[in-house]
Amino acid sequence: MPHLTPRPSGTPPYWEPGTRIVWRYGEPDAPHFAGTLTVVRDDADGLVAWLARDTPMLVVERADGRPGRSDPATMFTAERVQGTARWQGYDVLRVAPTGRAWSVWVFFTPEGEHVGWYVNLEDPHRRDAGTVYSSDHVLDLWVEPDRTRERKDEDELVLALEQGRYTEEEVRRIERAAREAEAVIDAWGPPFCDGWEDFRPDPRWGVPELPPDAH
Repeated sequence: MPHLTPRPSGTPPYWEPGTRIVWRYGEPDAPHFAGTLTVVRDDADGLVAWLARDTPMLVVERADGRPGRSDPATMFTAERVQGTARWQGYDVLRVAPTGRAWSVWVFFTPEGEHVGWYVNLEDPHRRDAGTVYSSDHVLDLWVEPDRTRERKDEDELVLALEQGRYTEEEVRRIERAAREAEAVIDAWGPPFCDGWEDFRPDPRWGVPELPPDAH
């Protein structure tokens, strides 16, 4: 898979529906998260891609072998190593609106029932020929099908500040992004009003493999 200098998402050339891409979170030269998704739509408004259950993933693990949340006192200071896993539990449609500091993950049961929206706060996306890049911002939102919402992992954002993962200004920027997303939810703007909860994947897509050169 060829790679070019990453550029902001939302400008051509766009990926065609059905294209396999790698969706990546993390710093360039550090352990990171990545998995292969199938493009549903890609245009100036944003990227929409499907993550199937059981998809192979690159994941970040503690070097000491303990679960990532096992020790809050070292959650953001413990040494990390690259690991692998498979996406479990739900199928997910990921929607990344252009220029937003968040993406919206539409969760489905194995039977196709929509169970809610997860708003992942993150850097606006950049991309090369086959990979989209971002960095996760710890704080997240959950939105029920009845549109009620709540913040997730606020305690971890506090720890991230205390342990030097973020500066105070970065935390303020993350919280501004959360308020921006909450305003969109309260107004039921895009992508929440776009009908993605009724989406069904092409059964021919199956479960993609992770490219050997995923980075």
